[in-house]
Amino acid sequence: MSLDANQNPDSQNTGSQNTEYLARIDDAIAQSAPLQAWLVERSSQDSRIPSERTKLLLRSLQESIQAQIWVSDPSLAPFLPIILRGADKPEDLSILEPWYRLLLKQPVGILDLLRRFYYPLTLGAAAMVLLYYISVAIIPAFQAMFVDFQLRLPPLTKLVFSIANFVANQTLFAIAQILIGIGLLIGIIKLIGYLLDRLEGINWIGFLRRGNKKSLGSMASWSGTLSELLAVGMPVDGAITTAGLASQRPWLKFQSERLVEAFHSNPDQPWSRQPGANNFSSSSIAALDLHRQGAPGASILREIAQSYATRWSSRPSFSYTWLGPLLLVFVAKMVFFLVLALFMPLISLLTALSG
Repeated sequence: MSLDANQNPDSQNTGSQNTEYLARIDDAIAQSAPLQAWLVERSSQDSRIPSERTKLLLRSLQESIQAQIWVSDPSLAPFLPIILRGADKPEDLSILEPWYRLLLKQPVGILDLLRRFYYPLTLGAAAMVLLYYISVAIIPAFQAMFVDFQLRLPPLTKLVFSIANFVANQTLFAIAQILIGIGLLIGIIKLIGYLLDRLEGINWIGFLRRGNKKSLGSMASWSGTLSELLAVGMPVDGAITTAGLASQRPWLKFQSERLVEAFHSNPDQPWSRQPGANNFSSSSIAALDLHRQGAPGASILREIAQSYATRWSSRPSFSYTWLGPLLLVFVAKMVFFLVLALFMPLISLLTALSG
């Protein structure tokens, strides 16, 4: 079955009785056996167990969930591009690689988190082992020497000795506190991301997020879902609404709904002149105008989506790249303060002995 059929004009709306596109989505789901086999084989290359999102997609395909649910469920809508593209060319599923990577963009579960954050977690574990070794093997020797010479210790050295005694005598409690601190840090990062998602309408927040990895991923999902739904004949307003759900980005979902409302108020107006059209990429809006004129706008949107997905897969995530260097800076500062705290009394001792 080819999914690149002639497009319906976007004068049709979601209230129309035309449900041919739903049947075509159902056909793609029914013919998804090659896609399911490819997903299982592809996920086995990353790990022995498929990710939670991959398992959700496979389970939903095997249960043959109706198309009406796929286009309205925010947890299933992001899978539509990979399903419809897979049905379009089942003989060559290698083109789905960027969409497979996009499918895994949210780490779920302990194993996924460990795999995604292995480098900073390794640095953190090494820092904890180093701190414990210094606390039980090195600092006690300096502490005993300073006591023997009855040195007057500076506040920094006293603080280091207190921390070392706590780590040596209350090791499990210290580890628990460190783990709680890491959990709080992750929670703060998640909270900041949640707030940024909800406040993205503010100009300076939107400017900061424009073009980052998360923005590229959401635009890939939005344009990819839109292109595939237009290719199967879904009315444009319904396709835009579903694409907003598939983007998994509150701001983009809200802007999609506003664009559809503006279209309903003035359906004769070109998409490029609709209020809120400037919140989307100009190339995507131009493709919608071409689709309106009967040109292959869905094919253009498909190429735009492929570009977004490819750029997304090649761009490192900021949250993943800064965490490792941040931990390295933390370990370096920890060692610096330890050396400074231990050598300040030594300098005083050497000065007194030389005098």
